[in-house]
Amino acid sequence: MKTKFLIVPVVFSALLLASCGGSYSSDSSGTSNSYGSSNNNYGKTTDDTMKKDTNSNSQVSTLSEKDVLATVKSKLDSDVVVMLPKSIPLSSNKHYLSAMTTSSPDEYNVVFYETKSPISVNSSDLKDTAKATPLATVSGKNYATEQEAADATGHMDNVNTGMNGVDLGSGITGYSDAGAGSTFLNWAEGRWSMGIRNTTSADPQDSIDLAKKIVAKLEQETLPAPHQVGGMKLEAAPNRADGNIISWQEGKTDYIVSGFTDPLDGITITTSFIE
Repeated sequence: MKTKFLIVPVVFSALLLASCGGSYSSDSSGTSNSYGSSNNNYGKTTDDTMKKDTNSNSQVSTLSEKDVLATVKSKLDSDVVVMLPKSIPLSSNKHYLSAMTTSSPDEYNVVFYETKSPISVNSSDLKDTAKATPLATVSGKNYATEQEAADATGHMDNVNTGMNGVDLGSGITGYSDAGAGSTFLNWAEGRWSMGIRNTTSADPQDSIDLAKKIVAKLEQETLPAPHQVGGMKLEAAPNRADGNIISWQEGKTDYIVSGFTDPLDGITITTSFIE
């Protein structure tokens, strides 16, 4: 009987130590797991604990880019076949991705935001410019006819003709034009037409340099195949998000990427689209 009474405290102490965390660890080296490290743009999902958003009273988990896109898709209620990109470039790997969504039977619209702390999709905090910066808008819209959808893309016919041809690389020639205080450098790749606008007072080389970067980028990345046409209109002047738009047709539906400040980021978004 004495022996049994001596064993009980020992067993009880061991159980108490284990329940408190004690020195029991799966990592015998003493190092810890680095969740949401600087090598990960979007932090963790399954291993990360719920984090308190310092700018609101609600608790927001740190979502990965994939999770944000999945959440966005679940929020859209439309007859339009929803297509979203795989990638939205951020300015820092310490920042986060979020979005604001709206939808109707004939259209859906997603504004993607970059935030310094986690903010949930469709949170009112995204309207605060001190907390969230818009990155790009992705949308889809149904039209009554295929011709209306084609016209809405802004596709330009016969852009590979004219005077003042400029070698853009990869066997592609751009052609310049001017009017209404603006200059234009246009070219075509497959069923896509591309155009870069600048002001007449700006250096024409700016448009040429941007066009060459786009042509080189599209040697490595592939735009969606439009059925039937696609149009790309970009600004050579920096930070002109209002003038940057990429759109392509899928039957009676147009898909659009717009509102991005860097034309190359807009192309990155467009070339990463999935259904």
